[in-house]
Amino acid sequence: SSTLNWSTSDCVNATISNLGYNIPTSGSQEVWPTVTTTYTLTAYGTTGASQTRSVTVYVNQPAVCAIDNFTTSDNSITSGQSTTLSWNTTNCTSTSISSIGSVSVDGSRTVSPTVTTTYTLTASGGSGQTTMRALTIYVNEATPECFVSDFSASNNNIKEGDYTTLRWNTNGCVRVKISDIGNVTDDGNERVYPSEDTTYTLTAYSSDGHSIVRTLRINVDQNNNNNNNCAIDNFTSTDTYIERGDHVTLKWNTSDCNTVNITDIGNVSLDGNRVVYPAYTTTYTLKARGDNGNYRERSIQINVGRDIVPIYNSNVVTTVATNISQTGAQLNGLITSTSYNNANVYFAYGTTVNLGSRTASRSTSGNTNFSEFVSSLSPNTIYFFQALSEGPNGVSKGAIEVFRTLGYNTNTYTNTNTNTIIRYVNQGTTVYGSESPLVLKIENRYQAIGVGDIIDYTVYYKNISISTLTHPMVQVYVPEGVTVINTSRGTYSEKDRTLSVPIEDLLPNAEGVIYLQARVDSLNANLAQIVTTAILVYTNPNGAQENAMAYVLNNPKIINGSVLGASAFFGNLFGFGLLGWLLLIILILLLIIVARSLYSRRTVTNTTINKTVSQ
Repeated sequence: SSTLNWSTSDCVNATISNLGYNIPTSGSQEVWPTVTTTYTLTAYGTTGASQTRSVTVYVNQPAVCAIDNFTTSDNSITSGQSTTLSWNTTNCTSTSISSIGSVSVDGSRTVSPTVTTTYTLTASGGSGQTTMRALTIYVNEATPECFVSDFSASNNNIKEGDYTTLRWNTNGCVRVKISDIGNVTDDGNERVYPSEDTTYTLTAYSSDGHSIVRTLRINVDQNNNNNNNCAIDNFTSTDTYIERGDHVTLKWNTSDCNTVNITDIGNVSLDGNRVVYPAYTTTYTLKARGDNGNYRERSIQINVGRDIVPIYNSNVVTTVATNISQTGAQLNGLITSTSYNNANVYFAYGTTVNLGSRTASRSTSGNTNFSEFVSSLSPNTIYFFQALSEGPNGVSKGAIEVFRTLGYNTNTYTNTNTNTIIRYVNQGTTVYGSESPLVLKIENRYQAIGVGDIIDYTVYYKNISISTLTHPMVQVYVPEGVTVINTSRGTYSEKDRTLSVPIEDLLPNAEGVIYLQARVDSLNANLAQIVTTAILVYTNPNGAQENAMAYVLNNPKIINGSVLGASAFFGNLFGFGLLGWLLLIILILLLIIVARSLYSRRTVTNTTINKTVSQ
């Protein structure tokens, strides 16, 4: 284990990434990371302003060798005099000084150069990494004045969550420090992640105690946390099933956007409508951008004639992404058909609906969960992903779902207009089956759901282990088009379609129930199964975060016999439209009535009456 220690001043709230719960503004916490992990402390003041500080705990890796200091008792002497070199290092295994040779990793040495000499301390770590620091002793000449030749940044204007690299060069200085960083080398660079407009101050000290100060301001655009984000309010069509040659009208409205375009159409007005005549099944994607660079998109599929309409979530279901960090996420899916024994499953993912990247295939069998952790993602970026399976009936596809990676400095934020607190929880490892210390269930009493239905969900949890599970939180992810309207407890984020419920520490055999009620506002006609996911996040006795997952699947009425389902079926069969089929049915009924009328006029010559007498 490793112990994190922190202290703040005049702060009212604090969080640490990879812990996933609120912490005291000053304190300590033991952690048991299984891989090298960077913990970022974010502290908030009463005005909402925040500061961050990060520390990395290295796991199963050699610690980084560093030279803490390399100084001299006098850097200007006359020939025949001596001066003492002193140095200290951390996590270094060997050190040497030019003109002297190998020395201890910490120590001092008296030298008496007869001419101006530069001594270079070279230190090496266990992994072979090397670092150097130089120091000049001036003999029979004046010490040059300390000066700063450069203090700059790779980018002076960044967006919140991005970084910039500070660079500096000094000459003739005995110590250099930068505000919010601390002591630094005489020349170097450092990556910083300011969450608000920040002025960095470099102070360089000369041997006589004088100092030189340089400042550098980094401007941080915080627009992606305000209410002026570009948003697509709606993007609809008058119909999604048409005959070849027919048309539909696309309608859209946006807010705070600068440019809007639609695939196959081009740039359009910020709000408007457009008549289109698709010749085949076509997906129209509306893309909108705001002045702060944020991007939104929404798609509609128009199904034409006899074109095959892809049905998603038939044998494999895409669920939700969990354990989301700045650069990674766990993608989750379900096999829901027993005919898919020994199926090969994988995920496709990317920054657009075209995906583009995929995980390696792996074998699974029966009705089961499967997941894959993807890394090397970009922070504060929207990603699309899809579960796929190759089984006896060919390739089955889950629906395309979406998640956003975290920004480096964003762990929580509060929407001041709605007082909705959104918590980004690092869910850790998903524990399945008998290894899980929890029973987690989510249920509702419906097999099929349709627009206008009210759904009552019940989430049940119980700690079946002999240990106490701390800092638990239940999260329920409802499907798109379904809105939570009432809950027994917790906070619902309509933006993320997530109910978050912090619960008390779970003692052995502790259990509980959470109720929520939701309304079906719309359904995707191309989904064969609709999934609602419940996750219970907790910290195990070893200090690692884990989670249990549970699902409930429903079939949309829109596929199983609803008016729109019938329209989709009849509209594509034999080329008849729905009106044509209705006329044909009426004609058949008329023929039946005429036939019955003719039959009733026939003369019955023989009538036999059979009676059954009840005993």
